[in-house]
Amino acid sequence: MSDTADTVVIGAGIIGAATALALAERGQRVVLVEASDIAAGTTGRSFAWVNASTKTTDEAYHRMNAEGLEAYQNWAARFGADVIGHRTVGALEIAAAGDRAAQGTIEAHAAALAGFGYQVELVEGEALAQLAPHAHFPDGARAMYTPMDAVLDAPRCARALVAGFVAAGGTFLKGADALTLLVDDEGRVEGIETSQGEIAATAVLLATGAETGRTLARLTGFDGFATRFPLREVPGIVLNTPPDPAAPELVLCTATAPEIHLLPAANGGLRIGSDDIDAMAAAGDDPANLRRAGAALLQRASAFVPGLDQRHDPADCEIVIGVRPYPADGLTIAGPMPGAEGLYLVATHSGVTLAPVIARHMAEAIISGTVPQPLARYALDRFPGFA
Repeated sequence: MSDTADTVVIGAGIIGAATALALAERGQRVVLVEASDIAAGTTGRSFAWVNASTKTTDEAYHRMNAEGLEAYQNWAARFGADVIGHRTVGALEIAAAGDRAAQGTIEAHAAALAGFGYQVELVEGEALAQLAPHAHFPDGARAMYTPMDAVLDAPRCARALVAGFVAAGGTFLKGADALTLLVDDEGRVEGIETSQGEIAATAVLLATGAETGRTLARLTGFDGFATRFPLREVPGIVLNTPPDPAAPELVLCTATAPEIHLLPAANGGLRIGSDDIDAMAAAGDDPANLRRAGAALLQRASAFVPGLDQRHDPADCEIVIGVRPYPADGLTIAGPMPGAEGLYLVATHSGVTLAPVIARHMAEAIISGTVPQPLARYALDRFPGFA
């Protein structure tokens, strides 16, 4: 086949789907190319906590994430909260009574968030118990409460966005590998060659997450992108339990070691993760390894949800390893590819929270040819070798 478009978007994760929709709704002819299926990569294995409460050290980045929370509220009103799998549930960051360092951490976080204008309060005692009546908290525990934090069924949301994109006139090319970037003698994008044929276009957006460097290498024929692109791939283990009647209705995470974070999943169960247990992902997705990791997550979460590890066997839970893209400086990469007019890319760890914001700004950048001010600091040319 051969086709003609204004823009080709590669990758039907949540950022690719959102940007394709934003472009189509602005009148562009858009082809969304996906090698596998919607949300088949990181989006489908994300913890999917939509928040700005964990962004306390960089005000501009915090505000961008807070804008994402507001955008999800707008999406929920437009598409239906159930349709996109969005729920505003609130979050608690918990510090044990005797842990002075953790107490100081949540106080500092709360002060920073309050200074940014983010809704936050410190709670303890009966107020804490009322927020999560099914949960157990150590005596004297104190927590930072951020009521606007939300959870998302990210695959459901991505599917809804692709459906909206197709309804807006976009073309979804599923099961198509992006093979070669087509450029003219001046390095301007002319389209891409896919396993299903050529697509002529004046702009191409890579929204392939952790695969960005390898995708660039394949499209351009320059193998160095696979190793030189300033992106770390950080594997993380996520466990999803079956429905549980004692599942808390909000996000819980700890400022006191051992670290754990859990949230209410769409199926009525819990989604659980832990940064230090993520180290077990290095052993891969061998079933025995995943069962060990699952047992550790269930046991640790049982400190807040008593009996959780007795009610659920790891074999009855969904346990997956997601590879999260971390730009080298911890911030988002979004904007044009230096030296290749018409080639754009996005790679970020906060992809779920930032998807609607990045989509809007990237659509503006692609259509106008000018990078919007909010994206200027996230340009790839801030890294050595990409200026």
